Amino acid sequence: MPPASEFRLTDGNGVAGMAQTRAQLDYRALLASIVDSTDDAIVSKDLDGIITSWNPAAERIFGFSADEIIGEPITRLIPPDRHAEERVILDTIRAGKRVETFTSIRRRKSGEDVHVSVTISPIVNSQGVVIGASKIARDISARRRSEEIRDMLMREVAHRSKNMLAIVEAIVRQTIRRSSSEDFAKELSGRLQSMAASQDLLVNGNWAGVEIRALAKRQLEHVDGAEAPRIDLDGPPLMLSPNGAQALGMALHELSTNALKFGALSNDRGTVHLQWAVTGEPQQFVLTWREAGGPPVSQPAHYGFGHSVLVRMTEATLHAAVTMIYAPRGLHWSLEAPVTSILSR
Repeated sequence: MPPASEFRLTDGNGVAGMAQTRAQLDYRALLASIVDSTDDAIVSKDLDGIITSWNPAAERIFGFSADEIIGEPITRLIPPDRHAEERVILDTIRAGKRVETFTSIRRRKSGEDVHVSVTISPIVNSQGVVIGASKIARDISARRRSEEIRDMLMREVAHRSKNMLAIVEAIVRQTIRRSSSEDFAKELSGRLQSMAASQDLLVNGNWAGVEIRALAKRQLEHVDGAEAPRIDLDGPPLMLSPNGAQALGMALHELSTNALKFGALSNDRGTVHLQWAVTGEPQQFVLTWREAGGPPVSQPAHYGFGHSVLVRMTEATLHAAVTMIYAPRGLHWSLEAPVTSILSR
């Protein structure tokens, strides 16, 4: 027997008509299969906005079964403040025009709003008369959430970048003012590297925070013997907030740099004990840096930028109380701040 395609070319005995009818049935079955299996809601309505067909994806997206919604107005899926949108759509369809893809909000059976991408085309009968509309709606809620998260992150990055640039500007300005020409490049480089180290830890933690011991080790790795008993790290695991990590990172850099130049780390015998804890009610974060075994210490006649970082900037950033004691046996620096201003929630 010749294939069906050959029958279509035959006009005797009515065989071509049978093949054409079979092809039409196959095509309709294919369309029905596509409509039933797609993840997009495919809905038809008449020119009065009454729903006339409803595929399984429409039930999944909107929550109504076909029995519940067929025969109901399409406005059951549209929030009241968007009903005017539907009137414009019906006017466009009656004119025989296609409504190009647009995004909007529709309402589920549960009352929850859903973001959708919608395309609407006129349905015409065999005489070419518009008798209704076919709507394809895609649930884009996940995409919208991703876009909102991306926009939020971009705003956060912009905010953090502005803050970072302001800090860098202050560091450069103050380092220029309070450093000799020989020391300027070295001191500026050290401070920027300290900021970069804290930033690296924050990025690796997706800006959720930084574990305090990891921050201390990173900020003190430029000190020879930092892993040896010369620097003793003592405290429980605590997660610092991004703001807390940046402020404390700068403070630890200034403390260690000062200790290398003038304090306990400037000789082979001095030690540093860095201790932290959460105490009291309401809870307070307490950290102490205590030096011993270095050269005799006395209060300096003039304070440099490092002192501003350790006292004024730290207090202002963390709403903290800072104590700095130049004891003869070694520098004693302590910080006390509300846990809400320094620890990650």
